[in-house]
Amino acid sequence: MPPKHLARILPASFYGRAVLILIIPIMVIQIVLSVVFIQRHYERVTAQMTTNILRDIRFLTTRLDAAQRPEDILAEFADLIDILQIEIRLPETAGAPPDTFTLSRFDLAGQEIIRVLEEELPTYLAADLTTQPGVLRLWVQSEHGVLELQLSRRLVTTSNPHQLLVIVFLASALMTLIAFQFLRLQIRPIRRLGAAAEAYGRGERVALRASGAREIRAAAHAFIDMRNRIERQRAQQKIMLSGISHDMRTPLTRMRLILSMMQEDEDRAALEAEITDLDKRLAGFLDFTRGQMTENIQMSDPAALIGDLVARYHSAGYAIRLTEGRNLPKRMQLDPDAISRALDNLISNALRHGVQVEIHVEAAQGNLKISIDDDGPGIDPEDRERACEPFVRLDEARNSDSGGLGLGLAIASEIARAHKGQLCLERSPSLGGLRAVLELPLAQSL
Repeated sequence: MPPKHLARILPASFYGRAVLILIIPIMVIQIVLSVVFIQRHYERVTAQMTTNILRDIRFLTTRLDAAQRPEDILAEFADLIDILQIEIRLPETAGAPPDTFTLSRFDLAGQEIIRVLEEELPTYLAADLTTQPGVLRLWVQSEHGVLELQLSRRLVTTSNPHQLLVIVFLASALMTLIAFQFLRLQIRPIRRLGAAAEAYGRGERVALRASGAREIRAAAHAFIDMRNRIERQRAQQKIMLSGISHDMRTPLTRMRLILSMMQEDEDRAALEAEITDLDKRLAGFLDFTRGQMTENIQMSDPAALIGDLVARYHSAGYAIRLTEGRNLPKRMQLDPDAISRALDNLISNALRHGVQVEIHVEAAQGNLKISIDDDGPGIDPEDRERACEPFVRLDEARNSDSGGLGLGLAIASEIARAHKGQLCLERSPSLGGLRAVLELPLAQSL
């Protein structure tokens, strides 16, 4: 595992990290090639060319020192001097050597030329590489005085010093672009697989075709097989629960008929209570199964849906307070029946454990937030996640009449997840009990 500070710097996506893995070696190769190979090779070539021209300079200065009249030597070797492209000025016409001159820190060739001149030319006095661009002015001591030599800088250094570096850089950039495209093609099947898995987690089915590398195709085939098995199991579960409901309700109806013909006593009342409890459990199983499906997604008005549901409770004698925030969407993509079922479960749960119930609807942070507060005992923070699991009742002493079947929050949570949202349980800041917040994304709203 990378250190925490390094993990914050690294890209979060697989594509970003793959690009980073691709770019870093290329940059390291560029640096190594530039510093270790190109610079050293360039310096060695410059030193060799400077050494070669110094041989000719030493030859000419030696002849000038041995002659009585330097002009005669210049006339004698005029053809050689022209071929060598060296201009020699005698002390009478030579300029004064500079005391100091500054080389650019990036002029690696110039620094190498000065080094070779100082080491291999005993009569060297000074050199100037900056006054006249492309010209090397050199002052040497002779028997007749200070001589000034001028020669083209091309004689002591290569003409295109950075050509190799430019070629390597362009080739690396081209290969990097090709690698980026190839990397995108390799990561695309992974993104498709991730999108299909994420959509299936929300209850949606996205077409997926296995493609890409062998390992990615194997993962895609495994996901498709898993999805098919889960769908078959869900279909079998739905058929089984529907069959159980049908088959169980028939004997329950006969039992109710038989009990209706019996005299009223404690045994009859106990049996009727057990039959009613069993009927509620069957209805709860079917509600939970339906809560995992969103079969009727359409553009609906969430405020009107919530208002109609609250009006039904008002007509039943429950005093529920409803407040609506600003900028609520007029229409958004949702399953009205499923959302009504989820809100009905949350409101019923609030009324079961409290007396006062408040509902607040607002649009914030890209979500439609429906908050349901009650003044009941609430749920401890460590139990809130477990309370959303199916068939979980935090108070085991309660029966199905007082505590329900443990499916209300589970159904609401499944419906929220199917709408790409979530159900959050908090402490109510206004009533002190439980706050259930149903969050639905506003990505497809008007």
